[in-house]
Amino acid sequence: MKFIELTEEEFRTFSSTHPLKSFMQTPEMAKMREKNGYKPYYVGVKKGNKIVAATMMGSRKSHFGYYEFYAPRGLLIEYEDYELLSFFTQHLKTYIRGKKGYSLRIDPYYITEEKDIDGKTITNGIDHHKGIKNLKRVGFKKSNDIFQQFKYLFALSLNESKQNMFKKIHTLPKRMIKKALKNGIVIREANFEELKIVDALIKETSKREGFVARDLSYYEALYKSFYSRNEVKFMLGEIDVEDYKKKLELRISELIQKSKTEEIEKQKTLLKEANKMISDSNGKLVISAGVFLLYGDELIYLFGGNKREYLHLGSSYLMQWTMIEYGIENQFQKYNFYGIMAEPSKDDGVYQFKRGFDGYVEELIGDYELPINWYYYLQKLFRLLLHHK
Repeated sequence: MKFIELTEEEFRTFSSTHPLKSFMQTPEMAKMREKNGYKPYYVGVKKGNKIVAATMMGSRKSHFGYYEFYAPRGLLIEYEDYELLSFFTQHLKTYIRGKKGYSLRIDPYYITEEKDIDGKTITNGIDHHKGIKNLKRVGFKKSNDIFQQFKYLFALSLNESKQNMFKKIHTLPKRMIKKALKNGIVIREANFEELKIVDALIKETSKREGFVARDLSYYEALYKSFYSRNEVKFMLGEIDVEDYKKKLELRISELIQKSKTEEIEKQKTLLKEANKMISDSNGKLVISAGVFLLYGDELIYLFGGNKREYLHLGSSYLMQWTMIEYGIENQFQKYNFYGIMAEPSKDDGVYQFKRGFDGYVEELIGDYELPINWYYYLQKLFRLLLHHK
């Protein structure tokens, strides 16, 4: 075996077909992170002429002239192959030490064990505890810090027809999808100039729901990095305001004929709300947005946002179903709803929304750190002392 530095294209060719591939382990993401101070490196292991392990990692300067190294969703390796993992780890330590690095942090796209929709372990399912044990044996330490990537994800297999997939959707999402279609909501792709609309909707939702939103420059960088490769889609849910009003007026007329008083009042309330809608120059109003990455055989729902006052129109549900349909039509194998905040809980609204489409929980192994030199232990001591002040 031989430890080597890789070119961008050598790394891209290997990473794009690896079982643990992730959009985070791409040259495009490396260049985005470089703007935030991370210098990129591509390294790997060859057996003969074949690359058998690799990672993209970035370094950022810390104190005393030392650097922290981070491989987002790396390493790309067979963790159950102890000999290969040990070889790669030892050479990574030497390589990083030569770059004045003090640690390497990883958070692989590698599950602990197979889970069901409720996050319960599936008997006789996939079990990666041997790989986790090997990771610790070669010197990686489980990190107690909370870092950048989600540990818990929610996903859906797309290996079924659209008809069968829709049947599996739970009652509430199914009803909201039908309601959105009835209301005339259209899901369409945003152009570059409309990213500011996406940004505004996600920021509005982040304030309401208490999560940290990216800024417009991040979405612009995503677009510039991945759009030409057909690996990102920014989606908008919009409604034709005048058409929606006409639909409501027609419903009210039909209900009056049927003397359904209670339902008439509900529709009148909706019409009163619709009369306050402020449309754009084309008579449309955008009420939801989503950011989706298309990488390998996976379609990923990265971010989303909605106008609170129009949540009842069902646009967010229709957007998910539209992209699930797109995934099936284009032969993606997996729809990744992305992160849930912690272990699955009935109190987690994000998890409850995502599980309504059926699917399963993925618990990744989390963050691990490889100590490189004495400064790793010193900065851990500093953090401990600060924590106890």
